[in-house]
Amino acid sequence: MLNPVKPDSTIGVIAPAYAPVPERLERGIRYLKEKGFRVAEGRSLAAKKGHFAGDDQLRLDDLHRMYADPEVDAIICARGGWGCLRYVDRIDFDLIRNNPKLLTGYSDITTLQLAILKETGLPSLSGPMVAVEMGLGIPAFTERHFFNQIFNKEPQYTFNLHENGADVLNNGRAEGILKGGCLSLIASQLGTPFQPGFEDAVLFIEDVGESSYKIDRFLAQLKQSGILHSVRGVILGEFLDCDPEPGDMESSKIDDLIHDFFGDLPVPVLYNFPYGHSLKKISIPLGVQATIDTNTGQVVFGNPFYKAG
Repeated sequence: MLNPVKPDSTIGVIAPAYAPVPERLERGIRYLKEKGFRVAEGRSLAAKKGHFAGDDQLRLDDLHRMYADPEVDAIICARGGWGCLRYVDRIDFDLIRNNPKLLTGYSDITTLQLAILKETGLPSLSGPMVAVEMGLGIPAFTERHFFNQIFNKEPQYTFNLHENGADVLNNGRAEGILKGGCLSLIASQLGTPFQPGFEDAVLFIEDVGESSYKIDRFLAQLKQSGILHSVRGVILGEFLDCDPEPGDMESSKIDDLIHDFFGDLPVPVLYNFPYGHSLKKISIPLGVQATIDTNTGQVVFGNPFYKAG
């Protein structure tokens, strides 16, 4: 389990992938400070090499530095993009295992979160980032489900499907460990030593800006690798800007692909779940026990901070 986050905790902010937009980063850091947090700024925030927030070694050193610093209680990434897979084989997982802290982010941060889960067993949070949601004006929905989870003192966190617009593709009840994130990043990590197994997991996926034929390809890759037929349940988030352009008669629509790949799975499947690259999202904890129950209309997440007794 992770060390708890408190209202006056020190949050380490780093850019493990692409460089953040300076104005958004500044607003996001100000937002955290206004919430009562102290902020430790990583060196990657002011670095740039091409699209990246500095070279691979600098970004890796920043990650290590935040985990090693006893004054830093949790880490929230500035943004995603691309680049974490370039150095994942050089991460000091022993350092991370011995300093269990919340790591929050999504998009390319999926790579770090899955690798950390595979190598250390530690959970993380697929949630808002400093130079994105926090720097653009975080919606009340996103803010509520983020802070209610990181300050949660109960063993579980319950999300009611019917109140929040999620749909049911396949009915049922399932329990398993939450694993997933951005679909294209999961596909990119397949075949590496840093991809956790998905046997008996609850898979959650989303993506943004990928042509529908690429989504088709990624889903086929998950199917042929055995992932889709080994999970106990599926949560499908948003696939923003992935549908074909108007007039494109050759590409499949995302809804059609969802039915193709998930309609016949003998497990509960949710879709249009409010999770993904849009500003409005629920945070999803990786590496914790979860329950999908379409009869009660609830998804229940385990609390990554909860220690019984």
